[in-house]
Amino acid sequence: MSDLQIQLVDARQGSAEILQELRLKLSPQGDVVSPRGRALTEEVFGEALTPAEVVDKICQDVRETGTEALLKYNKALDKADLSAEQLRVPLSELEDAHAAADPALLDSVRRIRDNVAEFQRAILHSDVTIQPRPGVTLTQRYLPLNRIGVCVPGGAAAYPSTVLMTAVPAQVAGVKEIAIVAPPTQFGGYNVDMLATCHELGLREVYRVGGAQAVAALAYGCDAIPAVDKIVGPGNLFVALAKKEA
Repeated sequence: MSDLQIQLVDARQGSAEILQELRLKLSPQGDVVSPRGRALTEEVFGEALTPAEVVDKICQDVRETGTEALLKYNKALDKADLSAEQLRVPLSELEDAHAAADPALLDSVRRIRDNVAEFQRAILHSDVTIQPRPGVTLTQRYLPLNRIGVCVPGGAAAYPSTVLMTAVPAQVAGVKEIAIVAPPTQFGGYNVDMLATCHELGLREVYRVGGAQAVAALAYGCDAIPAVDKIVGPGNLFVALAKKEA
């Protein structure tokens, strides 16, 4: 505790320079990361890197080596030693999770699904056609994307709600293919509540991979995960940066 230094910064007291320095340190190009994050970065990449530099390296690696990079970062960053065949959650595992789920959970999932779907249908855009003059017809059409990817967090807690709030609007819009990616952790790709929610919503394409590497795989495509047209869902700084990078 003796090394702890506390400094009071009051914007009203001419602390603009201190605040600006803090903003830079906390930015994606800054150097403020947790001690664990800094140690892991040095362990994986052999040097201290900013979050932006880490994401750049991961995205480039996934673009160049595809599934091989996914497996490497799964092992290095999430300590999950999976094969290419193990990245995708088997249908039988989704079915088992659904069968073992608490009925109260499934009731909640269905209620939330119906509420979200009702609202999304109400705000869904409709095609517009006008005839400004005889013989002239103008039409604006709304077409759903064919395939999207959903990032589901899984670091500190399980988030079945993310699946509901992202996949259901896509289903209402008419998106045909929805790929779910979640880190290979107890709160992510191995969380039975999340898997049960996916099965209840009819989602069968679920992968155990997260972070920037998952975003890159969705964006560029690889042997294990086909590319998508759009990526949605929350995530940490590295996920957000990967969305911008990829």
